[in-house]
Amino acid sequence: MKWKNIKLETLMRIETGSRNTEDKIISGRYPFFVRSQEVERIADYTYDCEAVLTAGDGVGTGKIFHYINGKFNAHQRVYVMSQFNGIDGKYFYYYFSHNFLDEVSKYTAKSSVDSVRRAMIADMEIPLPPLPEQRYIATILSDTYELIATLDKLIAKKRAIKQGAMQELMTGKRRLFGFSGKWVETTLGEICEIKDGTHQTPNYKDYGIPFYSVENITNNNFTNTKYISLNEHQKLTTNYKIERGDILMTRIGSIGVCKYVDWNVNASFYVSLALLKCTNTVNAKFLSLYSQSEQFKKEIDLHSLQHAIPKKINLGNIALVRLLLPTIDEQTAIASILSDMDAEIDTLTAKLNKLRNIKQGMMSELLTGRIRLPEQKTETASEANETLKIKKLTKQTTKKVASKTSGHNQQFDDAVMIAGIVNVLYSDKYPLGRKKVQKCLYLLRRHQDESTAAFKKKAAGPYADEVRYNGGEPIAMRNGYIKTQKGNQGTKFAVGEKVSQALGYIENWGKQSDIQWVEDKLKYKGIEKLELLATVDMAICDLTEEGIPISVAAIKNLIANNAEWKAKLKKQTFSDDNIADAIHELQILLQGENQP
Repeated sequence: MKWKNIKLETLMRIETGSRNTEDKIISGRYPFFVRSQEVERIADYTYDCEAVLTAGDGVGTGKIFHYINGKFNAHQRVYVMSQFNGIDGKYFYYYFSHNFLDEVSKYTAKSSVDSVRRAMIADMEIPLPPLPEQRYIATILSDTYELIATLDKLIAKKRAIKQGAMQELMTGKRRLFGFSGKWVETTLGEICEIKDGTHQTPNYKDYGIPFYSVENITNNNFTNTKYISLNEHQKLTTNYKIERGDILMTRIGSIGVCKYVDWNVNASFYVSLALLKCTNTVNAKFLSLYSQSEQFKKEIDLHSLQHAIPKKINLGNIALVRLLLPTIDEQTAIASILSDMDAEIDTLTAKLNKLRNIKQGMMSELLTGRIRLPEQKTETASEANETLKIKKLTKQTTKKVASKTSGHNQQFDDAVMIAGIVNVLYSDKYPLGRKKVQKCLYLLRRHQDESTAAFKKKAAGPYADEVRYNGGEPIAMRNGYIKTQKGNQGTKFAVGEKVSQALGYIENWGKQSDIQWVEDKLKYKGIEKLELLATVDMAICDLTEEGIPISVAAIKNLIANNAEWKAKLKKQTFSDDNIADAIHELQILLQGENQP
């Protein structure tokens, strides 16, 4: 059924409240909506209904929206939409909050909107599906909002726990089991070699060697950088260079912010940064975490140039910064605990950002009918079954929207992810072959809960000729994300000159945690182990689709009956014990979330 565009005037009552800001009472019983995202309290109520509210003027015009179903009051310059007729209140809230700013912007040439007239709301048209579909869309969007809110609260809780643990562990107020003894006072100059970057503005290039400055540290973003030529980089790094295990610290503008270099780096840096090369008396990761403590911040401020604009701390004064250190073993133990907390927070934050992007896509697609939901016979389903169906449909819709709104196709997605895989797996010592890249890409897609249809049952396990010949691999090579070299042992992969562009896409798409998953879970697995895991996983997917219980015997039977795979059972890698271990490991590796 085609959706009809209907003016809001015919679907609801539109009016403004009648109260003043001075009427608010902190201990009031009822919500009081003013021209702010913050909801005040009031002693009495005028409304007792389902309603959507928005600011009529002020800085929040076109940006502040509320939904309520109950007793409340409203400011005289807050619009109240209620008494809905033929439109679901929650559906209207989602559509209105997503589109009203664009609507009112039509009435002004300025970048901001000063005020809203009633006609702006009344004459606004809304594409309207049947009521059952409205309710279904609203339920799916509510589930997504609830998931975002829950994840947001969890991240805030994790950060608070980490902050509390850091303040206790970094001051010695709380000691880890097995450690005692007095902490020793020292200075940064005694435990680090301290250097600064080039004092001359370099000749920037469109691509080349990354060139770091304060913004990269404060934003924790090392993919969106400026670039210099290899020749200039070699001149700047004649005496010293950034290496894995070093610390970069800001010293102009936002001073004392530290970043532990935990990646293989080939970059130059500006004078606004200091490079700290730690001696064997200090754990660099511990020192980077210690820099977040209040005592370190006070020391940095104490030794800074007090009247400089922008704020600044000289290289010599950095060396004078005092700190208290435990033994190197206790430093390492503390750093390990806090780093694990940081890693968990980073993973959750990446998921949150990804979900927020998907939510925006869902709003655009679902509320315009570009993605339609299947018809639902809600009146015949039990409440429990209906809830289950909605949750499942929410997940399916989320995946569909994520794919549709990503702005790139599967081939380009594969090219970027292959570049990310090569970037974290490549080393000069251990050549990286196509077989390992293919297995990692397969398992990564499973981790992402994305389609593995391109992968077929080949002698080496799941293998995608499409990716090799027509998709991600040639695109990654053409774009300079990766390099390949053919030898006696097959094609080997290396990092390309423009890999930073691919890493930028990965960051923009919120997929850093996926590539980190590859490095954490797959980097040190041998090719035979990866073949075992990928093969067993594909077998599990096939068996599940056919409704066959998962067991070692069932997996072996499936392998034995496939012409490409049956020879695997002659290998020790595919012994009964190894297959059983693989089933268990896959449950952990994929965290149960993508297991059929």
